[in-house]
Amino acid sequence: MRQENSSRLTNWKEPLPAELRGAAVVLSERNLSTVSPVPLHGRCDQVFDNGRFLSIVDTKRRKKPSVYMRDVIQLSAYRVILERDSQRLLGYRRPVSPVGYIRITGFGTTTYLPVKLLSTTQVIALWNRYWELKTRRAAANPRVAVLQVCASCDQAPRCPRYH
Repeated sequence: MRQENSSRLTNWKEPLPAELRGAAVVLSERNLSTVSPVPLHGRCDQVFDNGRFLSIVDTKRRKKPSVYMRDVIQLSAYRVILERDSQRLLGYRRPVSPVGYIRITGFGTTTYLPVKLLSTTQVIALWNRYWELKTRRAAANPRVAVLQVCASCDQAPRCPRYH
């Protein structure tokens, strides 16, 4: 499944979304980071370039084809990084698609699920909220307490929904 950087997808064995057919893989298994507008980093599975815009793909192994909010946040962070640093990473600037893809593999099938990415403003707001919680300048206030998640949260002792 690995492709060389800038390789055209002419012999791809999987059913690709229309936006990715004929596109080039310009980044694969690559660490991405930026310090502006906020410090972000991650390891992106693939970035495709169809000549008009860049599309982000992240692969997950799951029993059922599903997308979680953490997937949306992850791809959205990659989008912010690429929007800021595509010149440094690729040697050229290209707009980043507002839709990324979660590539679900498992049990003999592969599915590409489209994900509407968050805006830069939304990613910055999440980053700020994370650090408010981490430095205890704000209290957690989840809509619903989820035992598996709440048990590992350092805010649990002060959270009204956890008790």
